[in-house]
Amino acid sequence: MDNLGADMAIDEKQIGCDFYTILTNRNSGKIALLAQTVRSNELSQLIPKFGLRGFYVKSITRDLSPAYDWFSRQFFCNALHTADKFHIIRHLLDSCQDTRVRYKQELLSAKRLQYATSKQQEQTRKQFCKENNEPFIAKKFTYKSQKLSNSETILEALSRSRYLLYKYPQNWTETQRERAVALFEHYPEIEKSYKLCCKFRAWYSKENVGRSVDEMRAELRLWYSEVAKESVLEMENFSSLVERNEGLILNYFVNGDTNAIAEATNSKIQRMITLNKGTKNKEFFWHKMKKIFASTSK
Repeated sequence: MDNLGADMAIDEKQIGCDFYTILTNRNSGKIALLAQTVRSNELSQLIPKFGLRGFYVKSITRDLSPAYDWFSRQFFCNALHTADKFHIIRHLLDSCQDTRVRYKQELLSAKRLQYATSKQQEQTRKQFCKENNEPFIAKKFTYKSQKLSNSETILEALSRSRYLLYKYPQNWTETQRERAVALFEHYPEIEKSYKLCCKFRAWYSKENVGRSVDEMRAELRLWYSEVAKESVLEMENFSSLVERNEGLILNYFVNGDTNAIAEATNSKIQRMITLNKGTKNKEFFWHKMKKIFASTSK
């Protein structure tokens, strides 16, 4: 409780088989609360332990979990609540990848159906040969796939384009550039999804921190319109997510607050778990956790 400060971050962490809520001081990196729950009603029971100190917290960063939303609004009612940029960008990139995966799954389904048809034909042919005392020679199933302009099959290009969709065009290798051109030519919807993704990332850039929130909101509304115009299902779903949490996301441009310190703490905890080969000795593990991540002694 002594590690509660003006700037806090709340996040979840899996330790062993259970999920824990970790409340971290963004200035010191120390843990103020570690609770074996991610449920809002159970977290709310811990509020009295902090007394009135929650009123002095000026900012809190968190993901979009409804449980953390309820807990934070109850306890940190005077704080500026900011959606963690890392989680928003992860949702964005996943949405862009989902467009690619949708087409890949369609191809895999077509391949599966062709295989099932071929298998049935082979069984029919085998039965016919048996009834007519003719030799049966099995035919190997082959799936013919169209090749793109970079000499890769469509399925190969869809599989290999995963990483290029995470990058900006200027960071592509020459091979990735050729693959992107070929893929976007065949699947314009993937290109639309990728361009919308890049535009949102540019809008969400740290270079825009400090700009007027009203100005950033106006630019975001233009992006909403573009998403609606392009009609890419996955990006429309992400756009809806952003719109529902618009206030939290726009608060990023006030101070540029993120959950980076909480993510760093989670990584340190994971390294400790790995070095200790798990958490079998819980008593020793929690003692070590308190010593490393919660002790206020210098």
